[in-house]
Amino acid sequence: MVSKHQYDEHLASNRYFDRGFGVEAAKILPGEYFVSSQGGLLVTVLGSCVAACIRDGDAGVGGMNHFMLPDDGGRETVGTSARYGTYAMEVLINQLLKMGAR
Repeated sequence: MVSKHQYDEHLASNRYFDRGFGVEAAKILPGEYFVSSQGGLLVTVLGSCVAACIRDGDAGVGGMNHFMLPDDGGRETVGTSARYGTYAMEVLINQLLKMGAR
């Protein structure tokens, strides 16, 4: 897959069939996100990181991100790493909106 946008590189690519739940699953690692309009399971493991899940039940879309820090502490002029919550939340919300979420 050729990345069209910078945020595409943060899309979770670890997908598998979860035999325990009997559904397709996506494992979201730090700095990644996943958005879908299909039913399924979103999986992550948290330590000191944060994950945010957002779902629009009316539009039938939802997603999750996984980030490590709230922001880059002012070190970069534009923090475009999904490791940072400010960017990770923007990416997640924008992708949900593109899929019809309100």
